[in-house]
Parts: sequence; structure tokens; C-alpha cells
Amino acid sequence: MLSSCVNMKIQATDTKAYIGEHEFGSGILSISEQNLFWKNGNGKNICLNYPSIALHAISKDLNAFPHECLYIITDRPIEITDGNVELKDEVNDSEDSDEITPLRFVPKDKSLLNPIFKAINECQALYPDQEMSGESDESEEEDQDIEENQFFDSSSDINEIKLSDQGLETLRRLNINYQSEKNADLIENEKQYEDAEN
Repeated sequence: MLSSCVNMKIQATDTKAYIGEHEFGSGILSISEQNLFWKNGNGKNICLNYPSIALHAISKDLNAFPHECLYIITDRPIEITDGNVELKDEVNDSEDSDEITPLRFVPKDKSLLNPIFKAINECQALYPDQEMSGESDESEEEDQDIEENQFFDSSSDINEIKLSDQGLETLRRLNINYQSEKNADLIENEKQYEDAEN
């Protein structure tokens, strides 16, 4: 999928992309009204249409990830094909949250994080959820009440975060996964400490 540069909102050069915890490379992140597009000089590309972005946030929790970043969750599991990040065409109900892999973008210039976040908000508003299109004006007013600059980390109370139902459910699953991984790390560290004492 090729990026369209029509109605470009913002670009961030020297931006590292991460697939989960794995560094994918450094390239240019472009936010246009058509899509979010990242590419580097080695032929690697990430292209996301806005309806496929289930959640996006600015993460500043350095305990969860060592860099401040743009944090993105897609509505379908991702896969890497010939150096390109793509979304799976179909998702079975049996597929669990373990397949949710976050995308992270770390611009060298951290001052661009907030403008990038705001640009994605504006572009997503151009692609309203089809399932929500038949609902009342009251729902539209509620959507307008969502704060523009929300920052999420491991200490955030997910019950107080204003998101779409899909975004909130995704965040709940992520929080459960994060806590499970955190507990597993603690158990492993305790085991290593006990082995060292013995």
C-alpha cells in the first residue's frame, strides 16, 4: 500500500518504529488525511488507515518502555510481509489478546509527539465508525467531550479513560497482559535471587 501525501498534516524525520519490543528501523513518519505512513531507506513500510487504529496514545511510562513514544494498537493482528507491516484480513473469534502487538513510534524530536497525536485525532474524525453512524446526536456530543491530549501509562485507571467501546476493551486487555507480564518478571527475578543465595 502506498502512502498518499495529499493533505499532509505533519512529518517526523528520524523516527524509530518498534513492533512490540523489537526495533523495526528508523525512518520518516507521515500523518496525512489519508493514512499514517512510516518508511525508511531499506524498503520497510508501515501504512495504517485510520479506521484500523483502535487506540493511539502518547506513552511516557519509561518503566513500561524505555522511550517516550506514540503508542498504537490496531483493530486486527499485524504481520510482517517482505519488510512491510500489514494487518491480517480476517480475525477468528478464537484469537485471543495475546496476538495484539503494539506499534510504537519514537521521534528523535520528542516535542513532535503532541502535534502528531493531535493530527491523528483530527484525521480519525474524518472516518467515523460506521457502526456509530446511526446513533443519536447525544452520542456525538459525548465524543466531542473526549480530551484531546490523553496520556496513558501502567498506572492509569482504565475506568476513568474516555475511549470508544472498542478502544476501552483493547486497553483493558492490554492492562491485563501488562500486569501478567509484570508479575511473571517479578517471579522470575525472585527465583534468580533465591538461586543466587543458594
